[in-house]
Formats: sequence, structure tokens, C-alpha cells
Amino acid sequence: MALPIGLSTVTVSGSFKAPDGTARKGKLLFAPEPAILTSATHGTLILGATVATLDADGAFSVTLLATDDADVSPTGWTYRVTERWHDAPGRAYPLSLPAAAPTVDLADVAPTAPAEGEYIVVTGPAGPTGATGATGPQGPAGPAGPQGEPGSEAEAQAYTDTAITTHAAAADPHGDRAWADGKFATIVVVNTLTGTVTTLSGDVNQLDTFVQDCLTRVAAIEQGIAFLAGLNVAGNAQIANGNLTVTDFEKGYRFRVDGSALDLEATGTDLIVSNWSGSGFNGTQRPYLRLSADAQNVQIAGKVEYVDNLYGATRHTLNGAANTAGFFGATPVSQQTVTGSRSDGSALASLLTALDALGLIDDQTTA
Repeated sequence: MALPIGLSTVTVSGSFKAPDGTARKGKLLFAPEPAILTSATHGTLILGATVATLDADGAFSVTLLATDDADVSPTGWTYRVTERWHDAPGRAYPLSLPAAAPTVDLADVAPTAPAEGEYIVVTGPAGPTGATGATGPQGPAGPAGPQGEPGSEAEAQAYTDTAITTHAAAADPHGDRAWADGKFATIVVVNTLTGTVTTLSGDVNQLDTFVQDCLTRVAAIEQGIAFLAGLNVAGNAQIANGNLTVTDFEKGYRFRVDGSALDLEATGTDLIVSNWSGSGFNGTQRPYLRLSADAQNVQIAGKVEYVDNLYGATRHTLNGAANTAGFFGATPVSQQTVTGSRSDGSALASLLTALDALGLIDDQTTA
């Protein structure tokens, strides 16, 4: 429904492309800030975000309330524009749309990278090596690298056995435990996460048992057989109460186990299920499933096969990309055409042939 007559509007349009010229897929959200605007003159409250979905060419056009309309309170507000792309990171920025410019191309007003001026890169001969400067302050820790491939259980057990044997040999220079009876030692334990320092004192044999237990626990974590009650990692990911949540506070995933079923949930935007041909999220990305955030709507891309069991025989096929279908093991075909006359029975024969080609019937009729 359009805005009340008398309110000023601005039409915003634009087009988004990837660097190779292909159309970007996604949508833009235009949300007024503050959250609620009031027009007493027109008896209207204006709130919420307007969604502009890109078409097949990556273009959009949307008509919005002007940000300086005199009949709207408060004054001096702006839109918060949020870009959401299916296969690239988005961004958010403020946007003013005064009524003096009734049409706006978003490319003219959206922020860009802060590069200014013109420059030419000229490569000359290498100069002499300068003197080494003073060591600068240590910078912040960078993000954790990707997790390596897990080792085998045999390798983990061999590592644990070696660590325990090495510790026992170093702690027992006489080759037996009799020398430690009645002797006391102290171990200082530092928790690198909390900074807590704990001092343990006692019989050498008892402390040696404690150290061996710690090594066993570390080995269990390395083998993936130890459970952690709660784990926080960099990048806004959290495991709590058995639920894994990954979010940037605008959109996110949640794998939930504390409900009545196992739930895969998303928030903030559409959920796209895809698979990559490469082993490290590289190669060709094939998106198969889209679960809409703004409506209870599911889209399936490509060919869908209904099988008797996974990797088993195909029973029914629906191929959206090829626009074909086949049932009960029949080779998928396009939409069938029925011809002939109803009066002489040729139309019925054509229909039987078409249904048989789709696999919906087994035509064993005779002339």
C-alpha cells in the first residue's frame, strides 16, 4: 500500500555486479532511524524496514519516504541501509534522502573505499639496505588459523605414552620410585585463560600422578574424546548447554540440541544450503536449498532424485534446471504434448503414450 497522499517520496534505484560482470544476488533493507516515525497530519505511524530484492540483472528500484518531510516527526533522521548478499559479506551505512532529489541512484550516494587522488606505480632499482630500526611494540594477536587434520588414535596414544615416559624418566633419576618416598615438592599451575595461579605441594609420588593425569586429559582433548561443558572462541561463536551458535549479531546459525528435536536454525536472513567441489570451501559452489526468512517458503535448485536408499536406485526425478520429470525409474522428459482426436480415440492413445513416457503408467494396452 502506498504512503498517504501529501507525503514526500524519493525513488532509489541501483544495480550490483560482481567484478566479472555477473549479477549480484541478495537484497537491501532500508530501515528508518529512529525506529518509529509519526505523521500527525496524515494519522500515520511509519516503522520497520523496506526490503528491496535484486532482480535477475542485479538491479532494484524502491520508493521511500523522504527524510526531510515537514509532516513527519522527528526531523533530521536517516535510513540505515543494510546490504545482504547470498555469496559475499554485506555492509551497513546511513543514508539521507531529501525531497529535493526525487530520484537517486544508490551508486552516487553509497560510501566507497577511502582512496583519493590519482597515482602511478613506478618500479625502480632496489636501493641499499637501510639500518635496522628499533623493535616496535607487539601488535594484537591475530585470528586463529584453520584447524589441522586430526591425527589417528594410534598417533595420539603414542604421543601420550612418550610424554608420560619422558616425564617419569626425568622425575626419577635413580630408575625407581624408592628415592621419592617421603620427599615433598611443589608444582605451580597457571590457567592461561583466566590468569589464575594455583600452587600444589605434597609428596613427590602424588604430584607425579597428578601430572600424568593432566597429560592423559590433554591427550583425550587431542583425540576428540573429551567433552567441554562450555567453549568460547574468537569470531562470535559459542557452545553453551550443548548448543552451537555462530553469529555476527545481524545474522547467524544455531545447532540446537536442548529442544524436543535436533534443530538447525538461522536468523536475520535467508538460509542457503550449498556444497563446494573443493576440499577447503573452494572450487565450484553449488547452492541447493533456500529457506526464506520473510515467509515460510522453500526453494530447491538443480535435480532432485528420490531413491530407495542413499546412493541407491533412482525412483523419481524432478529436474528444475532442465525442466524435466520422470517417475518410477523412467528417464526424465520435458512436458508432454497430447494430440489427436477424441472422437476416433487417437487423443487417448497419445495421452497413454505421454503418461507412459513420464513413467506415471505402464502402458500395456492393445489396439
